[in-house]
Amino acid sequence: MAIITGKKTIFFVTSPRSPFKMKDEIRFLIENFSGKKWTAETQREYYEALVHQPFFEGSQSSDPAFSARDRITRGPKSLGFVDLKPVIALTPAGHSFIYGNRPEETLLRQMLKFQLPSPYHIDENRKFAVKPYLELMRLVRDLEGLSKTEIALFVIKLTNYKNYKTIQRKIENFRKAARKNRERRQVNYREFIAQYFEQELTSLFAEEIRSGEISTRESDDSSLKSFIRIKQRNHTDYADASIRYLRATGLFTFNAKSLRVFVMPERAKDVDYILETVSRKSQDFDSKEEYVNYLFPATTPILLTDNMDGLIQNIALQSSEYPIETLHTKTIEELKDIFSALLSKNLERILGQERSKLRTYEEYSDIQDTFDRIRNSDIADPALFLEWNTWRAMEMLDDGTIEGNFRVDNHGAPLYAAPGNTPDIVCKYADFEAIVEVTLSSGQRQYEMEGEPVSRHYGNHRKNTTKPVFAIFIAPQINPATLAHYFVLSRTDVQYYGGRSTIIPLALDDFRRLLENAKNAQNKPNSQDIKVLLSEMASLALKASNEAEWYQGISSKITSAFSMTPA
Repeated sequence: MAIITGKKTIFFVTSPRSPFKMKDEIRFLIENFSGKKWTAETQREYYEALVHQPFFEGSQSSDPAFSARDRITRGPKSLGFVDLKPVIALTPAGHSFIYGNRPEETLLRQMLKFQLPSPYHIDENRKFAVKPYLELMRLVRDLEGLSKTEIALFVIKLTNYKNYKTIQRKIENFRKAARKNRERRQVNYREFIAQYFEQELTSLFAEEIRSGEISTRESDDSSLKSFIRIKQRNHTDYADASIRYLRATGLFTFNAKSLRVFVMPERAKDVDYILETVSRKSQDFDSKEEYVNYLFPATTPILLTDNMDGLIQNIALQSSEYPIETLHTKTIEELKDIFSALLSKNLERILGQERSKLRTYEEYSDIQDTFDRIRNSDIADPALFLEWNTWRAMEMLDDGTIEGNFRVDNHGAPLYAAPGNTPDIVCKYADFEAIVEVTLSSGQRQYEMEGEPVSRHYGNHRKNTTKPVFAIFIAPQINPATLAHYFVLSRTDVQYYGGRSTIIPLALDDFRRLLENAKNAQNKPNSQDIKVLLSEMASLALKASNEAEWYQGISSKITSAFSMTPA
């Protein structure tokens, strides 16, 4: 039970950051701890066992019990997938989410039921009266999209649905101010955003600032500047997570150019149905039992996809190949299958068009611009978009079959990252193959998260092909420990990895320079050019006296790459 009395803002589920990561972790909890009490000891045992599972993403914790609570109570419990009292149990909604055919529908229903306050989130002052995800959906629909910044600045303050119009006007005024600033070139956009955050947060927390109560547990620095910076980061984290959860429902997508989440046109009727039929009022509950009877069912609230006529309408908008009279003979589940198949067919068409544009370097400028947006964290889920944008870059760069292991939504935008036990990208060519791993992590964390896993992915892929295999590791900066690890493996015959490993570490700026060289080459490089370049960079490790010399050699090779491509 969380106490939200005195809080100034709403919140969205932030753990786990991506909702479908809950599935494996809930399944593991239920299959190994169902029927046990959710005690500190159980929490510790759960987390210590979880870190050894192949799907786990994260690191060892100095407080396993706290880490377990963070993973289970924020997402799975708050959304009604698990019940933790009196003992650990899977709810009907949880069963549908974990084992059902349409987890995105179940997730959507639970997000629509999530409300503040509730018996899980106690507000003694009754300041809160809102269903956060419902009102967020309404704003996205009414304003034709929302950016992460707009959610962090304004939506986060919608503690009562009756204040909806006030928040809507604030966002509209913000957009006008942003346009005016851009037209008059008053300050750069990042400075404009920083000023707006300072203005909004100073107003929101005026009482705390006046009384000097501005210290936070995230920092020992009790200055106003630190307080504003930490609040801005927290609000942005909520905004980022809210967009991920919206997109996981299958009704929303994200545009990397406009930096806004918006309703998929083909699902607009679904969103309109929700906004018309789901009550905006947060319900009062006399007991926890009454609340869980509301939260745990898997089939409420009713969605447009539960309605035969609504489903048939959606199918007819997508395709004319199914006669209406035939559709009326189908069951609801059969109609859902038909609609899903049509969306998948449309996605194949979208991806085919995207590949065609990439191979002509038509998307070069957008790829480079997207790398800038990722580096500035302007995009929701920048790590995921780094995988997707690198896939686009590899598609553009050469003539192989480039497969991203991330999942995309029905508009081709990345939805969630590659599973932890697979490479991010696999590139298949006539006489060699390459895996590509990308990360935004840095420092020691980069080595812990990417050192052994990348080596293992490389070794596993090597076992499944007779062709030579390269691995390309891309990060904003290459940590010295990571570099040293790959250098040692490149010079050492390790049977577990299939011999000497050819893992090429590239700083993101070097990779972007490689793309620039390819675009400017008189003849665009092909797979053989890529193979020669990778082979030369790998051989440098055998000649270099240390890892720093090897890395400097790699950077030099990038600088001159493709410059000698004959006309």
